[in-house]
Amino acid sequence: MKKPKAARQDNGGAFYFEPMGADGYLVTNDWGGWALLDKADFTAFSSGSMATDNPRTAELAESGFLLQPERYSEYSERFGRLHASVFKGTSLHIMVLTLRCNQKCVYCHASAKGAGEKKYDMDEATARRTLDFIFSAPGRDLIIEFQGGEPFLNWPVLKFSVQYARKLAAKGKKNVEFKLVSNLSALDAEKLRFVFENKIGLATSLDGPAPLNDSQRVYAGSSSHAQTAKWIKKFNAERPAYLKKGYLYRITALTTVTRQALGGARALADEYLKLGLREIYARPLNPFGFTGANWRRIGYSAREYLAFYRELLERLITLNTEGVEIREKTAQTLLTKILGGTDPAHMDCRMVCGAAIGQLAYNYNGDIYTCDEGRMLSVMGDESFRLGNTADTSYEQVLENPITKTLCVASCLESLPGCSDCAFKPFCGVCPINSYFSGSLFPQKANDQRCQINKGILRLLFEKLLNPADRAVLTSWLGEKWYRDTRGQAGASASAGVKVAVEK
Repeated sequence: MKKPKAARQDNGGAFYFEPMGADGYLVTNDWGGWALLDKADFTAFSSGSMATDNPRTAELAESGFLLQPERYSEYSERFGRLHASVFKGTSLHIMVLTLRCNQKCVYCHASAKGAGEKKYDMDEATARRTLDFIFSAPGRDLIIEFQGGEPFLNWPVLKFSVQYARKLAAKGKKNVEFKLVSNLSALDAEKLRFVFENKIGLATSLDGPAPLNDSQRVYAGSSSHAQTAKWIKKFNAERPAYLKKGYLYRITALTTVTRQALGGARALADEYLKLGLREIYARPLNPFGFTGANWRRIGYSAREYLAFYRELLERLITLNTEGVEIREKTAQTLLTKILGGTDPAHMDCRMVCGAAIGQLAYNYNGDIYTCDEGRMLSVMGDESFRLGNTADTSYEQVLENPITKTLCVASCLESLPGCSDCAFKPFCGVCPINSYFSGSLFPQKANDQRCQINKGILRLLFEKLLNPADRAVLTSWLGEKWYRDTRGQAGASASAGVKVAVEK
């Protein structure tokens, strides 16, 4: 007897697709559902002719591709989780305590000033006004990130800012989490103790082995690598004692990839492991600061960067399969959306970028900028993204500023050519200021170098998810254990209450 033909699915919703390999397709939808289909299944699905007894039908239904009226509210909730940070208000506040720095990096994005130019330090009165402004924001959970230049060079105001912020948090019944970005070369025992006792998350930069790091991060009269390595080791040695007192953070490091680093992914991973670091945050060059003038010497194409990134990712996956735990931060950020279906609160990985509505940056003189990138342009002489000054501007005025609204429109993926129908849209984001620097704030230019890198990394991650062993490793990269040591959770104070670390 001839087998009856199975019924066909006819309730398919809107979806996006991207060819993957020689005979496959990635399909995605707006609430974060995704599937990797071979050519036959993609043809059947896209034409509405996939049989109900096809093994992939149930998977597509569960991922929200085959719409069921009784689950409409669930799809809405999934969308909300995927873009939760867009609706939470400004949580990340970057205080630039000084433009002075004791290193001269070939790619410095902040256009730092000399170590002796103290006129570029934030004074205590400005710090007080800035913190009053920060705590006027309505959010209950705030993150204050201290940057420079080198923030430890303005040590008295750093101490004052932490202590005053704690008073404001207690008065306003808010949670405040502190972060500090430093090259560590101005650190000493007193400052490190202050970091531990005040539960400040510490981040630094490490571009690789000493010869590479020292050639890119020039420190007069000494080795920048030696200073960084010394204090990473000191931090890791002292942290266990403070873990018992509620200090949860692990020290993290970022590597800015230049042409000189290409081909050195294995050496980079080995260097991080040697120093006891469990996370590499690989970052491509951006066009701000000193990068432009040095581009011919340190720059590269998107293809060259992606070749480096593939080498690094595959090395880290191999290490994990051998029992060595270490992850890459960019991948983790994207995987939080892809595998976790939740918002990593990363400012450049949002449907509407975090400029003003997710983060604000405050220069040493109290000037308010949409984001750190906007502040970087200011140092280069372009004040297009200045929103006012903490002395005479309210939080409400910042949100109502036409600049804020323009950046929201310019980073809404739904309205951007090349983004609105991209299969990677649910997991990606744009930086309109980066685009502005290249000549066009709005409309966003599709397929520029940043777009190519984002697409290339996302494509690589989905490729790896096809392999069960690789997927197991990538899934293990989710969660907080890599950044916070949850063994100390019981002793943690309210200042560690923000569950998701916001990354600039």
